[in-house]
Amino acid sequence: MYQNPYAKIKPKTKRPYTEIYLIRHCHPDYSLEKKLGERNMPLSKVGLKQRKYLTERLLKMNLEVVYTSEIVRAKETASTFLKRSYLRETIEERINEIDWKHWHRIKYFHMTEKEREKRLKRHKYLDEELDKMQIVARKALRNVYESNKGKRVVLFSHGNFIKSLLTGIMNADIIGFLSLEIFQSSISKVVIDKEGYVKISTINDVNHLPKPPTKDQFITLLED
Repeated sequence: MYQNPYAKIKPKTKRPYTEIYLIRHCHPDYSLEKKLGERNMPLSKVGLKQRKYLTERLLKMNLEVVYTSEIVRAKETASTFLKRSYLRETIEERINEIDWKHWHRIKYFHMTEKEREKRLKRHKYLDEELDKMQIVARKALRNVYESNKGKRVVLFSHGNFIKSLLTGIMNADIIGFLSLEIFQSSISKVVIDKEGYVKISTINDVNHLPKPPTKDQFITLLED
């Protein structure tokens, strides 16, 4: 009988499983950023509509523990769910947005790894900066996991934090980070077993939205 080679290295996972859902905040009102500051932007009208659909989805998921970042757009994204679920939030600074200003356009195909590194200015420096971000995100995940083993946990957080966490789990470099976009109002899911084995189950689930993003995958890429 044929046996998939992966079976030889696949870890024997043990229950209970801890399910951690990573929510990127809904759309903020960017027109108020200069007036209120990046941390204090409220949700926009679009964001409030997204929150309505997101909340309905989350209420069906039997969630038990809620974490939110300290930043207004994440706290507002969580607020309606908290009221309707009667759950209490833990505000956690370690899942705040991570500052990242080094956006680049780079073609992935038809280039070797060495050529991609050559084309991307300061590749080594950016990889080192990403390593620091990934360490912060992994430590935050470990803290949440160790405090909530066997539970269903939701984190209301931000794009760069979620990207740092997911690419950190996958051991992806700066190219992987730049190639990943996390949609606003999206749900990503990480499952961790009793022994700490981690599996990324879902990335960017926006099936709760009536009009999923079509252009958002390039919205953060600026000319460098």
